[in-house]
Amino acid sequence: MNFSSLPIVLPSPLQHLSSPSFSKNGVNIWVKRDDLIHPDISGNKWRKLKYNLLRAIDEGAKTIITFGGAFSNHLVATASICHELNMRSVGLVRGEIDEKNPTIQFCRSKGMSLLAIPRGQYRDKMSCDNTLQMISAFSHPFVIPEGGTNDDALKGVGEIWEELEKQLDEIDYIFVASGTGGTAAGLLKYCTTAVKVISIPVLKGNFMYDAIMRWNHPEKRDQLICMEGYHFGGYAKSDAVLEQFMDEFQKESSVPLDYVYTGKAMYALMDLIDKNYFPKGVKIVFLHTGGLQGNKGKAYLDEKKK
Repeated sequence: MNFSSLPIVLPSPLQHLSSPSFSKNGVNIWVKRDDLIHPDISGNKWRKLKYNLLRAIDEGAKTIITFGGAFSNHLVATASICHELNMRSVGLVRGEIDEKNPTIQFCRSKGMSLLAIPRGQYRDKMSCDNTLQMISAFSHPFVIPEGGTNDDALKGVGEIWEELEKQLDEIDYIFVASGTGGTAAGLLKYCTTAVKVISIPVLKGNFMYDAIMRWNHPEKRDQLICMEGYHFGGYAKSDAVLEQFMDEFQKESSVPLDYVYTGKAMYALMDLIDKNYFPKGVKIVFLHTGGLQGNKGKAYLDEKKK
């Protein structure tokens, strides 16, 4: 399958950020704008799906099946790319399906079939009889895990380094938000220099380091840094401090952030700079992993609460 017909923007742009705080602390910051790869297949989602879909096509799959929550960026991207490629897609959704949810509406508009998995069964979804029956009902299915994280996904993420080598001289750190840890794992696995990969987990719990390292050789362990404590209450949680930060950052930089992933990671980066965490003169790349559609979901939930 040739993806050349897709409206994909690669390499994604590299945007330099300027701020009195950066000058004061002697750091140089760039944002790798993967959010601009595609309006709907943006950020790490294109990179994670690329080789999965090539494998699915090579194996003669008729249906792409994957998993996600009600506001999943992964479901949106999968629905969109399958629509572009005229492939059937099925999303197995955690919990109930709210037809007024903008994420659900978008997936349906791209032809994705949506099936609900009870929350109590979702954790064990790959071994649950109910889920296995759902999958077996489709002809020649190809299953992509939740978030898209697998070896093929890591390979796609690894291509970021090829782009950065042509866009920028050697860097010292690359910053990324982590949900499943797949993007950080791919960055770490395919990094051929001494760049430090800094992961900002957006979920509670001290599991992210191990989740990332299980995809990597132990010799990489000193290159990975997981900064806990910037989850703002847990997955998809936020507060007035984070939301004000995101608004001010976008006004100053013209870079939009989402409250689930990139907002928290950028807050962490700025906080660490203010605390003089980094040596003077370092070059830092912040990987913008997309996810901006999630802001629509938050607006929808806020409106429902009213």
